[in-house]
Amino acid sequence: MVACFSAIRHDTSAWHSLRLQPLAYDTNEYAQIKTALHQAGWLVFEFFCFGNWYLPIVTTNYDLVLATFPSRVKSTLKRKRKQFLTIANGCLSITTGGVHLEQAIQEYECVYNASWKKPEPYPEFIPALIRLCAQRGWLRLGLAYIDGEIAAAQIWIVCYGRAAIYKLAYDARFEHYSVGTLLTDHLMRYVIEVDHVSEVDYLIGDDPYKRDWMTHRRERWGLIAYNPRTVLGILGALGQFTGHLLKQLSHWLSQFRAH
Repeated sequence: MVACFSAIRHDTSAWHSLRLQPLAYDTNEYAQIKTALHQAGWLVFEFFCFGNWYLPIVTTNYDLVLATFPSRVKSTLKRKRKQFLTIANGCLSITTGGVHLEQAIQEYECVYNASWKKPEPYPEFIPALIRLCAQRGWLRLGLAYIDGEIAAAQIWIVCYGRAAIYKLAYDARFEHYSVGTLLTDHLMRYVIEVDHVSEVDYLIGDDPYKRDWMTHRRERWGLIAYNPRTVLGILGALGQFTGHLLKQLSHWLSQFRAH
């Protein structure tokens, strides 16, 4: 890594900075990358990216996992499942590929467009990702229907013993049925009892609802390195250093005022 980072710093195209993110913070690899950048002559700064909630799995019995969830989650599932199946004529399904894949993609896009989510900047990306995951056996596309109409959708990606919850969306018209919660429960049971995953990962962010399903949190950090051989590299490092000092000063002043 030292040789690689050194070659980049001395490249004739004069790289001004190098940003690596997200990285697992408390790992040997993180420390090795940071050390290698220093040894290659870069000016290195750390920055926080996001919190990552996850659930270690040590059993293939989902009911045992469900028993550890907060009481409000279990209560919601019990009440809403009955309403969903009887009153709303609800149905839950999981698509992994096959002849119905394209229809499932259309239904996912339909519910996504009807949700609160911002439009995708690259509309072809998600359908292509779904097809790729299906081809490799990684796709778990959960769909919830009410009276035959698509109400919620979730994209989970299962590989290397890990289930990553990638995309969630639901139609606000059906929010009172808690279709998102019911669909998460349905997919959780599948990946634990069928796929036998060892971890469920909620990926990016500290959204409060993730704590209902996950028990552990880890952090993802980044490294930004500046090239002292270039003017822009030096200016960038000075900006980072000044910003750090100002934050420290602000923190010290707030503590001083509190006392």
